[in-house]
Amino acid sequence: MSRDGEDPAGWHGRTTMAELPAGTVTFLFTDIEGSTQLWEKHPQAMKAALAGHDSALKRVIGSNNGRIIKTTGDGVHAVFEKVSDAIDSTIAAQRELRALALAEHAEIQLSVRMGLHTGEAELRAGDYYGQSLNRAARIMSAGHGGQILLSSITADLAREHLSSEMVLVDLGEHRLKDLARAERIFQLSADGLRAQFPAIRSLDALPNNLPLQLTSFIGRENEIAEAAKKLFSTRLLTLIGPGGTGKTRLSVQLAADLLPSFSDGVWFVELAPLADPALVLPSIAKAFNIRAQLGMPLLDIVLNYVRAKHLLLILDNCEHLIEPCARLAEQLLQNSPDLKIIASSREALGINGEAIYRVPSLSLPDATTLTADTLSGYEAARLFIERARAANPKFEVTDVNASAIAQICNRLDGIPLAIELAAARSSVFSAEQIAARLDDRFKLLTGGSRTALPRQQTLRALIDWSYDILSEGERTLLRRLSVFAGGWTFEAAEAICADLDVLDLLAQLVNKSLVTAEEGPLTRYFLLETIRQYARDKLLDSGESEAARDLHMRHFVDFAETTAPRIDTQEVLKWIPKLDAEYDNFRSAFDWGLDNHMESCLRLVGALAYYWFRRGHGAEGIRMADETLSRAARAEAKDGLSTPEQMMIWARALQAISFLSYSQGDNKSAYRAAGESIALARQLGDDRMLATALAFSGSAKIFDGDHTGAVREVEEAVAIARKSGEKLGLGIALGMMAQVEMIARHDVNAAEAFEREAIALTADGGNTWAILMLHFATGRGAMFRGDYVTARERFAKCLPIFQEMKDEHRVNMIYSEFGHIDRYEGRYPQAEEAYRKTILVWEKLGHRAAIAHQFESFAFIAIAREQPERAARLLGAAEILRKKININMSPPELVEYQKEVAKLRAGMEEQSFESLWASGRAMSMEDAVAFAIQ
Repeated sequence: MSRDGEDPAGWHGRTTMAELPAGTVTFLFTDIEGSTQLWEKHPQAMKAALAGHDSALKRVIGSNNGRIIKTTGDGVHAVFEKVSDAIDSTIAAQRELRALALAEHAEIQLSVRMGLHTGEAELRAGDYYGQSLNRAARIMSAGHGGQILLSSITADLAREHLSSEMVLVDLGEHRLKDLARAERIFQLSADGLRAQFPAIRSLDALPNNLPLQLTSFIGRENEIAEAAKKLFSTRLLTLIGPGGTGKTRLSVQLAADLLPSFSDGVWFVELAPLADPALVLPSIAKAFNIRAQLGMPLLDIVLNYVRAKHLLLILDNCEHLIEPCARLAEQLLQNSPDLKIIASSREALGINGEAIYRVPSLSLPDATTLTADTLSGYEAARLFIERARAANPKFEVTDVNASAIAQICNRLDGIPLAIELAAARSSVFSAEQIAARLDDRFKLLTGGSRTALPRQQTLRALIDWSYDILSEGERTLLRRLSVFAGGWTFEAAEAICADLDVLDLLAQLVNKSLVTAEEGPLTRYFLLETIRQYARDKLLDSGESEAARDLHMRHFVDFAETTAPRIDTQEVLKWIPKLDAEYDNFRSAFDWGLDNHMESCLRLVGALAYYWFRRGHGAEGIRMADETLSRAARAEAKDGLSTPEQMMIWARALQAISFLSYSQGDNKSAYRAAGESIALARQLGDDRMLATALAFSGSAKIFDGDHTGAVREVEEAVAIARKSGEKLGLGIALGMMAQVEMIARHDVNAAEAFEREAIALTADGGNTWAILMLHFATGRGAMFRGDYVTARERFAKCLPIFQEMKDEHRVNMIYSEFGHIDRYEGRYPQAEEAYRKTILVWEKLGHRAAIAHQFESFAFIAIAREQPERAARLLGAAEILRKKININMSPPELVEYQKEVAKLRAGMEEQSFESLWASGRAMSMEDAVAFAIQ
């Protein structure tokens, strides 16, 4: 039992990173022997005794120039710059603790074991990381209460500092629980301290056949703890996961940690080399050192052997021998009440009482925001770095290659074996070169350890091992599943595999850890990218690739056309996440359709227009739509649009361009695309499409300065919508009409009347996206005419729903408008704070017209604060950005702009103004953003 978070000595928060020694240091770990039993039997006395223990250690370590890093259970972790200080500290601490234990008033006696090891460790964020800490902790855990143990390197460094009363006793070489290498252990003795102890608790002192590991064990602290907890409450624990995720290493390390708990030892049986099921039982018998006897079945001999034993058996790599392993495990457990088994496999054994632990990949870094200092906080990166240094002692981690290392780890899915194979290439390639070659990962990732099993020497061989033991149906399904990007649903799998029993086969692939199932309201399935690329290669080899990609595209076009319209209903929050989940599949379908099924691509553009518009994917949607329309135009030039269905597909795709361009502030592109859509809608006689296209075209024209065209088109849109009687369409058209009245005709009263009618018409329509946008548009109208109270109310009505929809574009748009209102009302600090946040979101979303306007807004505040130099540079940056994207200001924006620029020029010398303006034009957009928010 630990101190449960208590800190009676007040150690936490006392040591800063600047105070900690770096380089080669000596680590001390301590622990109270038998503390769990003491806490259970004497809880009150234990609190008093622990207070004395803590006070003594704090005082002694501090007086010997040590630093306490943290408490660990009922012990401490400390660091010393000099070995001599560490030696003096442990001797003094043991003497004080012994005196406390022998004192007359002591209700209980605490016996503390200590371990010292010297080495290098990485210092980061006030803590140390690395194998030196692990070794110090392992050395301590091998000892007994009152004993001080030293590693060989610490003992060698300490010899010249020992006083005549101190003695080092050589306890020989021992394998510790980290399994990586044996360690020569020394006991430090001194006058007044206990000198005789039982044999230390190393692996050599306890019965086992755990294999010596040639490399260190990285991370996995949480996994070890979780697996141990599961094993505590069950007798069969199966570690499952894809090949290469480290199931074997985790099982061996877990067993090493638990070795003292099994009086008859821990026994490891490697099954991977076996092909004959009949060899499983003899392999178990060999691990127990049992020989066959004439006239007695070997099974009976093994069962008799384990019947009265308290031991842990590891059955490693069971997947290709799953039935005999399951049968034998069940027989062994039924005959031995004190036996526990850890199995590692791609799939569960499937017997009663089995607990399953899915071994996850190593923790992964964010490939875009790392430095050399923060990279080692992630297990996958630590593994790559350590193995790379083993392959190339000159390998260094820098801020330059940190992102490449992160990219390697992410693209290899955090799979330990894949990362180790990649790190082995550090002898010939830089991290950047390895990352660049990962597209051909199965060629790159070869050349592992020659002593490893053949399937562990290359990544392809590893996955071949899993693939070869599948049934033909499982192989076929796995190949076809590689066409999905970003996961899939069961229904999607059925759509492309109608000739297979998907229900059974998919369950088998999940059981065999080749497919990952993510449970939720609707279960979603995934392939690790490494497995997906392998399966994709197999699909290409099979000749089924084109047919599978065709079925994939057909499914997601149908899905988009049936699902996307539902995002403008009351169930928007139900359907938006479903479209979000399939976004990578939509992209994949586009890539295939552009070269193979142009009409399907056009349908997808038309279906996803509102989704792109509403989810802030406008820039990407425009790119996809433009590419599709330009290619389709070339293909259709020969024959033209011959059927109404073709005309409707084109009209919807053109509407997509119009909507998306409008959302990005590109009004010219918006009304040009809308014009073509209007012409097709007239030919088709589709009034609803015609009214919508006219409304958006007119709104785009009003903001581009074409008042005549805007009035004509919006008035026609209102007339068509009134005739149809459809409230939502009429409400949108009336909202556009309010803009026309205010901007083109300057009739504030008429604008307000149209806004009120629009809102009244849609009042009972709920909070659909279109109605929210109507409220937003009328909020902007109120803001432009100076009615800031009404504007805030209308923006505030939209905000929580957009936030719930996770509509980042629209949420940021509202925060920008709040910033504008603050600026108009003279609250410049609040306005600038809003702009500093929103401009970064616009930069992320690629909305350059909004960025240009925020440069201008920052500049207007600078003018008000009499900062002309800053204002001129910002306005120069805005001008050049607008020129690059060819997007003009809206009429209300232009009015304010002309007034403010005239004011600025009037207060500056012309030469100074021109020079500063030119310096702003010379800045990149990124530099200008950084300048604006400083």
